[in-house]
Amino acid sequence: MRHIHVLAIGGTIASRAADPVICTTYAPLLSAADLVESLPPMRDTVAHVTSEDFLKIDSASLTGEHWLAMARRINELLSGDVDGVVVTHGTDTMEETAYFLNLTVKSFKPVILTGAMRPASSMSADGPLNLYQAIQAAASDAVRGAGTMIFMNGTLLAAREACKIQPVRPDAFTAREMGAVGCVADGKVEMFYHSTKEHTLSTPFEAETLTSLPKVDILYAYAGAEPEMLDDCVKRGAKGIAIACVGNGNLRPVWRDRIRELAREGITVVRCSRANGFVNRNGAQDDDALGTVSGGNLSAQKARILLMLALTFTSDPAEIQEMFDRF
Repeated sequence: MRHIHVLAIGGTIASRAADPVICTTYAPLLSAADLVESLPPMRDTVAHVTSEDFLKIDSASLTGEHWLAMARRINELLSGDVDGVVVTHGTDTMEETAYFLNLTVKSFKPVILTGAMRPASSMSADGPLNLYQAIQAAASDAVRGAGTMIFMNGTLLAAREACKIQPVRPDAFTAREMGAVGCVADGKVEMFYHSTKEHTLSTPFEAETLTSLPKVDILYAYAGAEPEMLDDCVKRGAKGIAIACVGNGNLRPVWRDRIRELAREGITVVRCSRANGFVNRNGAQDDDALGTVSGGNLSAQKARILLMLALTFTSDPAEIQEMFDRF
């Protein structure tokens, strides 16, 4: 039997509300052991399951230091007799944690994040089945070597593409244009494809060597947005900025002028889109002239994570662009 370890971080999956019909107001009360004990027996049919409470935190409060500690713990577990890790996590920033782990976990063994959109006390709680099926997936040969994934509502999503698109319904996650990489139904785990982007063992990023991450901010472009926002980020210590631009990474002329100056000062700016799609290098803007990086199809929140890790190696926009193309 595969040994699957449940690493509990907190979130709705570990919460209870005062009434079974309340789904949006609740408090975290359940431990990792509580979550596992609420499931049907698995030792003889699915996996040998162990668990630990690593954090108990609202996912909106997670920081880079939390991510580094999480990656180090998962690497420690996977270097031993653990065959896969399932992380129970709040859904608000689950996609960010998943992508960070996708870049920093150093194992071909599965890491799967799951959670719930409804608390455990709900009359239609989704957490128990999500956790049970996530454990089934982590114990399957089908997902080995596929990188970190999110499992929610019956579907496996690649960490790089997964995103939360709905604040309360069980079908809250999708993979934007790429679609699910797999599914779990009635105990059968099926993978449709693997991401071609490099991850885990193929990245240079090592959580063990880092005690903190460079500060990278996110800005959201809109009609009439003023470039002073860029200066505010730099004044607060940002070494990089990911911009959710309009259209294909488009920028106002006054933003372009300031970004060009920031590039000369060693501040890296990544152009993403606030829409769902791919930002072409030298497309709507001349990245070569501006000294900017094209974020491809990464959301601004995912681009921020990759940029933080990239800046631990280099501030050269050309080298960072290569990382964005690979990872």
